Amino acid sequence: MNPVNDDGSEGDAALKARLAVLSKALDAKRQESDEVERSRDNGSNAGIGKAMGTGFRVASELAAAIIVGGLMGWQLDRWTDREPLFLMIFLILGIVAGFWNVYRLAMQPTGSTSEQDRK
Repeated sequence: MNPVNDDGSEGDAALKARLAVLSKALDAKRQESDEVERSRDNGSNAGIGKAMGTGFRVASELAAAIIVGGLMGWQLDRWTDREPLFLMIFLILGIVAGFWNVYRLAMQPTGSTSEQDRK
């Protein structure tokens, strides 16, 4: 029981002690809810960001290989006057190289980087 003064109010020491206990409990609750919210936000945003990064990398690898193959074939056609031959060959090679790069990216273990990414 809390000590009661003559005027019916609790003592200052008891109020301060009770206030300290309630403040600690409130701080602990706030910290717990902040940690839960932080972990929820970090988990969802990190997963979405990683997936988007991988998707953009796959798309750029595929597009770059096809474009480079097409441009090389087009330039060789202009130099040799064999109009669609080299364009078709190098375009097909670019498509194959692009899909090979996508396959290599898909076969990488999750969460690790390959030797080529470290160089």
